[in-house]
Amino acid sequence: MPLSMCRIGSTVVVKDLSVDDALAKRLYSMGVIKGVFVKVVSAEYNGPMTIELLGSQLALGFEIASQIQVETSKYH
Repeated sequence: MPLSMCRIGSTVVVKDLSVDDALAKRLYSMGVIKGVFVKVVSAEYNGPMTIELLGSQLALGFEIASQIQVETSKYH
């Protein structure tokens, strides 16, 4: 499912990035890579969301969050 569909407070694991190479490099530099655990801190309907990963918070636009495929985590 896309990250943009996750509820506030949920922890998910990144499975795939359906983005172009330039955006993939930007996300990689911020720690958004396959296998990383992400917690949804805040989200607006069809708007930006704030996620927490690797001890930092990151704001993502709806379009970008829609292109990050995640699945629920059994461990968090």
